[in-house]
Amino acid sequence: MRAAIRFALVVSALLSVVRAWAGQPDDLQARIAAQLTDLQQQGGYPGVTVGIAMPDGRVLTAAAGWADRTRQIPLKPSDRMPAGSVGKTFVAAAILQAVDAGSLSLDEPIARWLGAEPWFARVPNAPHLTLRLLLSHRSGLPEPYENGAFFRAIKTDVDKQWQPHELIAFVLGSKPRSAAGSKYFYSDMNYVIAGAAFERATGQPLFGAIRTGLLDRFALDETATSESRNLQDVVPGVLDKHDGLGRSGESISGGRFVYNLQAEYAGGGIISTSRDLARWGKILWEGGAFSSARLAEMLDAKPSEKDTRYGFATEIIQSGAGPLYGHDGTIFGYLAQVIYIPKYKLAAAIQINSDPVKFKVSPGQCLSQIVTTAVREICDAKDR
Repeated sequence: MRAAIRFALVVSALLSVVRAWAGQPDDLQARIAAQLTDLQQQGGYPGVTVGIAMPDGRVLTAAAGWADRTRQIPLKPSDRMPAGSVGKTFVAAAILQAVDAGSLSLDEPIARWLGAEPWFARVPNAPHLTLRLLLSHRSGLPEPYENGAFFRAIKTDVDKQWQPHELIAFVLGSKPRSAAGSKYFYSDMNYVIAGAAFERATGQPLFGAIRTGLLDRFALDETATSESRNLQDVVPGVLDKHDGLGRSGESISGGRFVYNLQAEYAGGGIISTSRDLARWGKILWEGGAFSSARLAEMLDAKPSEKDTRYGFATEIIQSGAGPLYGHDGTIFGYLAQVIYIPKYKLAAAIQINSDPVKFKVSPGQCLSQIVTTAVREICDAKDR
């Protein structure tokens, strides 16, 4: 699911004054940890973790607050949380690997792979859909969450193993938001249908391909696909009764999620740590997962929302440090965001175990301040 925290950061203002700062030779890891503790208290987050993948190969991590406030269990950098729509970056990467392998095409109608399905003709804009339009949210597909049926289903039948066609059923027969290719409209259904096309074209499960082609290949050992309610080493999140789930309390009870996390499928479907997400952001946006031609297509972003462009699972904004790539996400009880700054070859991620309540410091502002500290170190090292 998509985050309401917004991708646009305040790095523009912060990084523009980086070189005016006289860096001190104290330990960067310690400074980031102390800074995050202050920001957690200022922001009012239950718990927060960050990861910074530096250009020299170091990965710095920090955590502050509680993994479980009720039981007074402190949050650790190694604690995992669902990453919401940040998972779309893994889905897009698996699809682009299949394009490199010749199993998929970005511009052929997906009817080539899904057209024989009895439900396909009822998909909005079905004859005109391509993977390029789906991955860039320019298909005109509606959002399945616009009516309450989806939310009722995932909290009522929490043990159901959803199949892609059962998720697609939530938009069958719906009116398109726009003609295919004419406008940007963010909808998880784009990635659900893209995932279904991937599985039909390649003959392998999407999450299996993500595990072997991405998680295992790049030793992202703290990351896993979320295919059940029983996930190990996942901290509980704080629910807001005003979100779509309509309940308060914790996201996990008796070691199991209180909603059906598996229903995310290709719209998210990943649990991870900020450390792994930062490492992944650097691998992904430096072109480590697929060919340079595919990376160019991923970053060929079109206007989406104000001051933002969207490529394939990549939002791009302009900052004081030049273009900044990233994606954010939510799932009930959790927030996540990952960014990459090409100018500094630095990636960073933040995770918070809470719904997007009215924090006094936004997650984006928090990550921005941490990133600025890391960039100051990079600039200071160059100047010495």
